[in-house]
Amino acid sequence: MTIEEMKKALQEPLFDSLIVRHGFAPFLRDYDLVAYIKERQFLYRFSHCTAAWVTTAVADRVWRKSWDDIYTNRAAWERASAPDGYVWATCFSDAYPGATYVENSELAREWSVKLDKQMHEVRIETNVHDIGLIFHDLHVRELQESDSEWVKESPRSLPLRYIRPSAERGSV
Repeated sequence: MTIEEMKKALQEPLFDSLIVRHGFAPFLRDYDLVAYIKERQFLYRFSHCTAAWVTTAVADRVWRKSWDDIYTNRAAWERASAPDGYVWATCFSDAYPGATYVENSELAREWSVKLDKQMHEVRIETNVHDIGLIFHDLHVRELQESDSEWVKESPRSLPLRYIRPSAERGSV
């Protein structure tokens, strides 16, 4: 994929979609991100990922309110009268402000020299995590329910009140 194609794929339709899973592919070379976009799931595979980092985007005050394990289980959270805090059990994050291709990345340049291959850097900001990746190429494809990467507990299976967390990053 060219740099311009990558930029386009990272903007539309990934911008403001729901991230339902991210992490290294089972074979550990590539980094996968599964996005829920307009009732469909898409796999964004960042190939030959040499560096990946994830940090929280959830505000400290929200972490403090959301520390208890009831926030990781929707039924337990509801039994507790739905207290304020971030409900980790929603199992997705909002890709807002979304993904940015990092122009003139020093990290990508260093890896390009080490590997003698063109490398790229992307940052993906969500309401829950900030993700950074150094990778060689990006492949995007729509997933079918029969695909191993398909996320069974997607927003399609959740009640509507869980679909859109607050637009403010790290808020409840």
